[in-house]
Amino acid sequence: MIKRIAILFALTGAAYGFSVLALKYLAAQAEVNQVAKIAELDSLIQFLIGLIGFGMQTEAIRNISFSSDWRKDLVEAQTARETMAVLLLSLTLVGVLKEYYFYFAMAPLLAASADYALYARGLATLGAFTAFLRVVFPLGVSLIAAVYFSGHVFLVYALATALVYLVSNGLIYFWLGVPFQYRISLKSLQLYLKTVPIGIINIAFYFFGLGILMLAQPFFTPDQFVVSFVALKFYLIFKGGIRVIQQGFVNRMNEEAVCIRIDKIAMMLAVMFFGTLAIFPRTIIPLVFGYQFLDHQLLFAGLGSAAIVFSIFCSSYTRVLLERKDVTLMKLAVIAVAISATTFLILFQIIKEPEVVVAALLIGELFFSITLATNFFSREQIKQRMLFLIVVSLSLLLPISLQLLWGDVLTVYLASFMVLAAVLFIFNRKNLVLPNPVRD
Repeated sequence: MIKRIAILFALTGAAYGFSVLALKYLAAQAEVNQVAKIAELDSLIQFLIGLIGFGMQTEAIRNISFSSDWRKDLVEAQTARETMAVLLLSLTLVGVLKEYYFYFAMAPLLAASADYALYARGLATLGAFTAFLRVVFPLGVSLIAAVYFSGHVFLVYALATALVYLVSNGLIYFWLGVPFQYRISLKSLQLYLKTVPIGIINIAFYFFGLGILMLAQPFFTPDQFVVSFVALKFYLIFKGGIRVIQQGFVNRMNEEAVCIRIDKIAMMLAVMFFGTLAIFPRTIIPLVFGYQFLDHQLLFAGLGSAAIVFSIFCSSYTRVLLERKDVTLMKLAVIAVAISATTFLILFQIIKEPEVVVAALLIGELFFSITLATNFFSREQIKQRMLFLIVVSLSLLLPISLQLLWGDVLTVYLASFMVLAAVLFIFNRKNLVLPNPVRD
């Protein structure tokens, strides 16, 4: 378990880390409107991925994970995805009125991706490598463009994104040993109708990330939008890492012994994530994001708080879906999104700053976490997680003490968090060992 987690985290962490540093450079060197357009495209791509996958993809993952005839399930799922993409492609016609809709031309390439099948078939490392390529290549090319073609960075990013999806789609089918064939069938769309609750859940989960920017975009200036986008991308480093761990063990996520280990790992990472942003802001924010973000220390502390709230019961999503309790989870997710959106709309009338996005995100995550606990966990399971979080949170006394003694500087940050990571690893090694499978 430790080796697999280490590989997955190395790939995922490298990709997201590179994306944050690349965005830091682009925000400082490229034109603001170019970076804002990249943020819009990236947000829309994530939305399209969620819309094309909807609930049907989650159902496909369940089937592909456990079915002996998984190739048939994959073909059915891909046919539905590709048909949906063709329908979405028609929205590009609206682009003559609003340029934003031209981005829907990416839909067929996104639909052709079968990366979810890699995780379902136990090829999580290849899935993480694919995600790595899709993040690093477009941004890497954009960094070069910022030097030589600063006025065309967005165009370069869009073309590079299309190219990397085209190439990586071919690699995925090669690794799966399945021939690629783009299929269209209106009848296949019935798969979406069968999984509407899961689809709504996935769209709701997208909202608690880059999705909230679609709500904020009409209210924000380009500068505010870029600040929010870069911050939320950093938040997705954490969420992405946890998601990769879950995907690596998706076929055992119906076991509480596995789920609680994943939740504990997530809580340890969340506490370190929070500590990094809240205890050493004057070191980390300029280093990772740039000095122009130092005025938003509260925003980053809020992201760390949201990460902790999310981590406590983060395994519940996958477990609940495997147990087919989709409808209840859907209701909770919709209410959580409504509360978060309402929070944003109210707070923005008072505080017209990017911090409002994070406040709305935190409120939504908190409500969702509480309702997950009360609906899907026993009192003992809740107690185990909360006690673990309290103990792990106390470990932050070490970096807090060192920061007060020697200041908010890089050497103190590195020393304190290296010791903290070692202590957490030593005292929680058993949580990194996967239990033997439960046998009937």
